[in-house]
Amino acid sequence: MLTIYSDDHHLHHGRCELIDGQLKPCFEMPSRADHVLQRVKNQNLGPVEAPKDFGLQPIARIHSQDYLDFFKGAWARWTEFNTDGDLLPYTWPARTLRAIKPTSLHGQLGYYSFDGGAPITAGTWQAAYSAAQVALTAQAQIQRGARSAFALCRPPGHHAASDLMGGYCYLNNAAIAAQAFLDQGHQKVAILDVDYHHGNGTQSIFYERSDVLFTSIHG
Repeated sequence: MLTIYSDDHHLHHGRCELIDGQLKPCFEMPSRADHVLQRVKNQNLGPVEAPKDFGLQPIARIHSQDYLDFFKGAWARWTEFNTDGDLLPYTWPARTLRAIKPTSLHGQLGYYSFDGGAPITAGTWQAAYSAAQVALTAQAQIQRGARSAFALCRPPGHHAASDLMGGYCYLNNAAIAAQAFLDQGHQKVAILDVDYHHGNGTQSIFYERSDVLFTSIHG
């Protein structure tokens, strides 16, 4: 089995997340992917290759351009405050009948977040972008006839909706890969989510569509 992996995931290493009313060290950290990669190598499961770069277009098929523009530029805006820390939301402008996108950095961060579990650091955008390319490279292998391919993506993605980050997730890798299959001529795609947590982001992306079957066996 071919494994696709990028060292870029190390660029994202959040210091803290907001949980149970406290700022705590991030549970999601680079060592998680490192452990998986080491196990792949120890078990001789097959070659490990770096991803190819398919650009932003396949990602924009799933995520809104406004969201991508915000996410890509958020850290640069944060550095203008001359502070040393992760960018975390602390206010969440409600998307009700008067859903107006704020203009301030913190207002927009809350607008595009659903919790305090997805800190943005200097390398978060590049890590998430590369994780999406990992998924797309594995998808391309299947498209060319491979029976299987393992996309070792970090940050993860199944909590990310089309314009929302949260739960450690920023770009929905599985959804991006599924859409690539459809764009390349397949009529239907199935996604089986085996994570303990509900893949709420993937479900929301495809909920009104009949070309992608999403099944989550969460606890």
